[in-house]
Amino acid sequence: MKQTTKTILIRAAAGVLIALNALGLFFLIRTKPATSLTLSETSLTLKMDEGRPITHTIEPYNARHKLLHFSVSWSEEVIAWVDELDEMIVAVSPGTCTIAGAVDEQKASVSVTVTEETILAGTWLAPDGETLTLDNALTGTLSTADGTQTTAWVRTAFADGECTNPHRFVKLTPAEGAEPVILYYDRLNDTLRLHFWGAKALPDLHFTRG
Repeated sequence: MKQTTKTILIRAAAGVLIALNALGLFFLIRTKPATSLTLSETSLTLKMDEGRPITHTIEPYNARHKLLHFSVSWSEEVIAWVDELDEMIVAVSPGTCTIAGAVDEQKASVSVTVTEETILAGTWLAPDGETLTLDNALTGTLSTADGTQTTAWVRTAFADGECTNPHRFVKLTPAEGAEPVILYYDRLNDTLRLHFWGAKALPDLHFTRG
């Protein structure tokens, strides 16, 4: 039976990559500066709040640095940002911007256009029967399962210092007589979590698309 081996890269330091293969043998690979960088996308058109995964390829295989550093350029307000945790580009507001990646002396970029529509628009359903309806301005209404109670909210910008990452969440302010709510959109699973801000007795509501 043919035996195959798998190499596991341990770490890079001082121009040397320490590796371990399936036989438990350590060996050294001399590293080199990156000679090319390729992104999986060169241009994107996204709706607001939408996220699109982006991957990259760095050559050669033994490149000294494998971590990519991103920078984003726009004219005034934030158009898009890079969620490095989920490895995706996230659209924030309508407009165009350029997102550039760099490693060593190699650079690559992607042009991003964000439309005035939001990926969150539509009807969302909770397991207990609540219905959340959002339009492109993120004016939202939440209705109970029997339709006897409806609460309306309007999208509002976070105040300075109010949220450590205002591009990851959406703040909705009540039209009247209700607590503000925070929406968290799970872009990987296309689900919504609604958190009643300041109302500790109310549990979060979880929604899937209707």
